[in-house]
Amino acid sequence: MLDRGKLAVLTMFGVAVLMAAFGWWWNYSRGQRCLAFYGSEAAALIRTAPKVEIITSSSGGETGVIDISKAPGLLNARASLLDDASFQWAVPPAASATSDRQRLRFARGDREVTLLLDFENRTITVEKDGRAATLDEKTSSGWKRFIGRHEKGRLPEAPRSPASGS
Repeated sequence: MLDRGKLAVLTMFGVAVLMAAFGWWWNYSRGQRCLAFYGSEAAALIRTAPKVEIITSSSGGETGVIDISKAPGLLNARASLLDDASFQWAVPPAASATSDRQRLRFARGDREVTLLLDFENRTITVEKDGRAATLDEKTSSGWKRFIGRHEKGRLPEAPRSPASGS
């Protein structure tokens, strides 16, 4: 026969197992549409790539790269791109009539994924294959502020003069 103490311990253990199973299921299920959208390799790069860059451009050509790999808040920003709640899946992505899209590259070695963010239409596009989805307002505006903060903080490189000795 179990005494009250042993029964209490077994009950607590059972509740803990149930809560852990629920937590695992919850986290697993909240990113399934994102996983299908990006594909497993791209989703893994978005979550864990050691190099994350904003690719700046003008007139369609690449003009610079801003490394944000160690930027404060990047972990949460990455997580937002992998959470189903950050998207409006029922809203078809608007066709982007503008070339004014931000490019965001996640890279590890020779593997990379580049995302195009169109803040005007709140769309995100996987550059490689053109798959697009609609972001919710909070995620889109959050990424716009995040990228803007890092673009504004970057000073243009000063030209080197031969007289300066550098």
